[in-house]
Amino acid sequence: MRRLLAIAYVVFCFELGVLLFLFPWVPLWTKNYFVDHYPLVSAITHNYFLRGAISGVGLADVWLACYELWRSRRDWGLANSSPKR
Repeated sequence: MRRLLAIAYVVFCFELGVLLFLFPWVPLWTKNYFVDHYPLVSAITHNYFLRGAISGVGLADVWLACYELWRSRRDWGLANSSPKR
């Protein structure tokens, strides 16, 4: 059960990271109901600093997934438990 939860965590972090990294740069980000009807939301969503910050959080999520995969590789039997000399 612990292994399954760790794998689900890695997959979730990776997918969320990719979504957060790419979504601010697709046309759907600026062409939706909230952006069209609320000028404040439109001004905020067109800000490139906000887009970059959200993409940065996405990259941090992808890094977290890779780190967790690297850290758990011995527990899952993907690496040797003792180094060879």
